[in-house]
Amino acid sequence: MKNLRLIFEFFGRNKIPAIIIVITYTVVLFFANDSFGQYRYAAYTRDLMKRVETPDSLYCMPIVSDGDMMSSDSADPYGDFIDSIEEGAKKCKAYTPFSRTTYLAGMFNGTYINCDLFTPDMVERYALPLSGGNWSDMNRKNDDGCINAIASGAFFMNMDVGDVAEVELNGKGSADERTLKFRIVGKLAKPYAAPFFNAAGTEMSSRYLYQRLDGLILMENDELSDALDKCGGYISTTANFMTAYKSGSSQEEKDEYLKYFEDQFSVFTYDELMAESNELISRELKRRLPIPIFLLTITCVALLSISVLVINKKLREYSIYYLCGCSRFKSYAIISGAITLMSLIGGLLNIVFMEGYYYLTSNGFIKGGGETIYDGFSVLFTVIFALVTAFLSIAISLLIFRKSSPIEIYRKYET
Repeated sequence: MKNLRLIFEFFGRNKIPAIIIVITYTVVLFFANDSFGQYRYAAYTRDLMKRVETPDSLYCMPIVSDGDMMSSDSADPYGDFIDSIEEGAKKCKAYTPFSRTTYLAGMFNGTYINCDLFTPDMVERYALPLSGGNWSDMNRKNDDGCINAIASGAFFMNMDVGDVAEVELNGKGSADERTLKFRIVGKLAKPYAAPFFNAAGTEMSSRYLYQRLDGLILMENDELSDALDKCGGYISTTANFMTAYKSGSSQEEKDEYLKYFEDQFSVFTYDELMAESNELISRELKRRLPIPIFLLTITCVALLSISVLVINKKLREYSIYYLCGCSRFKSYAIISGAITLMSLIGGLLNIVFMEGYYYLTSNGFIKGGGETIYDGFSVLFTVIFALVTAFLSIAISLLIFRKSSPIEIYRKYET
């Protein structure tokens, strides 16, 4: 207890500068982690697109009026619209099945989530990275009536593979009829990115095609169809979709398939998506990284400066401690503990925020979010930076403290 008091008394009359440097350190480190996270997310989705798509992929954006869709009598107007497009596409020799974002909204533990529906082809194609479980278990049969699902997001962080989640889907039936049981056979890894084909614009990159999912991924099969028919679940489809040229198609067949889409709406080829994604990463690198690196450097220098300032003011006091029986090692330990405290407080606050980030954004405590990555690498960077700045500050401070013996320091201040 006495040692802790001595550590806190290290700051003495310099409490305000110490508080300012801790606050600045925390804010700058938060800004740096956020900037690095957004850059990493852009690079992550680019690499994800390389993994799950092929050079023959096409991203299609039908030009439709939301008013026309809303006035439709269909329960899923966009889904029916894309179905009609796909019927025409089947006449082309280069046709392959469309990949679309189809989902159900539901309530899990009092919070709304989305349940994305993947076709068997999509389950095979979009086998996204998992932190636990296996995609192949989506085909496993359950004797207890549970439906297999891949969990994604902070709402399922406390659930393990094999656990059962009860979700009340939006639909026509009663609450009991609409409540389905899903067995978790896998958990999506951070940053919980999944296909979300709803983005449209003149510039399209991978960052907009794979967005964070807080919910479940289900596979379309007879078991799920029967369950949805019984509960009357409302299925929705986003406006856009992904397709590709059939393997082995001739250039003439590819041109015919591409023209079928271009005659109706905007289309981005795989090469165009990849070029825009690389351009976005380059812009993020130039725009987001220099300022955080500069601020981190300034903060490190500021921490070194405040440490040296406080040491110089405390030299006489610590020389008295030594002359009264306090060992040189203990004096070093008190100085090191106080300096380390300034950097570790900022580091710990950042780690706590990053660990709770997905929960806070999922529950609406923080608006926005989704296009950034906070993971073990972010925590490791924070710990290393905190330890390095603390080490440098301690090293410089101890060099100053060792320049003279305690008795020489005492005589200097008493004369």
